[in-house]
Amino acid sequence: MKICTLLLLVSTFGFFTSANAIQENQFSEAHSIYMTAVNGNESDVKKATEYFNKLSESEPYDIFIQTYRGSLESMMAEHVFMPWNKMKHVDAGSELMDDALDEISELHDTITLGETALSVRMKLIVAHTYFRFPRFLNRYQDSKDLVSDLLESEHVNNASTETKNSLYKLAAAIAEDDGNKIKQSEFLSKIK
Repeated sequence: MKICTLLLLVSTFGFFTSANAIQENQFSEAHSIYMTAVNGNESDVKKATEYFNKLSESEPYDIFIQTYRGSLESMMAEHVFMPWNKMKHVDAGSELMDDALDEISELHDTITLGETALSVRMKLIVAHTYFRFPRFLNRYQDSKDLVSDLLESEHVNNASTETKNSLYKLAAAIAEDDGNKIKQSEFLSKIK
């Protein structure tokens, strides 16, 4: 019975396969490409999108990769002109990210990349992405809720310093937007 359960988990989540080892080895490069896209131009976003689409070919149901793909798809909205094209990218990216969030399980709390649980990384990517959305898209509260959830999560305690700093910077930005200077200062003081 236990072996059947383990095999079901392995086949369902795919995280225990040899492909996961490749993903771990590629994570630094993938994350670097993603961060270039976050701070870059349209060609950087397209390059990162192609990279993550290629990663997803070998692991089509990997919600970790799906989270990045959704964020990148949403970023494309910043690089198109017509409003309906902007909304097409935002909607497609949001759907990928929302689906990934819905699929997060306790298993994602136990699997880590670079000291940080996959669940923490995914929620933080989505929180940052939704924070960047224009307020009329009504995703600001989703970003705040994810940040609040992360700040209360025991899994953040074991996260990398880079991840914690990213969370605290986002929490400070949200506090600033909400006009709460005390909270903003509190979060900024936690950055190492």
